[in-house]
Amino acid sequence: MDFNSLMKAAQKMQDDMETREKELKAKQYVSTTSRSIVQVIMNGNYEVTSIEISNDFARDFTPDDKEILQDAIMLAINELTERISADKDDAIGDLAGSLRLPGLM
Repeated sequence: MDFNSLMKAAQKMQDDMETREKELKAKQYVSTTSRSIVQVIMNGNYEVTSIEISNDFARDFTPDDKEILQDAIMLAINELTERISADKDDAIGDLAGSLRLPGLM
């Protein structure tokens, strides 16, 4: 592979990565906890855009339920951050795999 081909391949990889990053940032990730107590929506930029609390849970809400609600929100957010990170890692892996450099792959 000559230098010009290498530079073109590197530029294409950079352009593809920028496109993929924009797509991931715009993507909406949804997590609903067990018993559907809480639903959290987060974008690919790790920003929480919505938190919904089940009407059934909220209607019967007591001070003792505070810990359950806090745990449900935390679990939903943690699950979403793991999914977003995995999607970003996959995108980087896919793009790196598409760049075939002699002697490296």
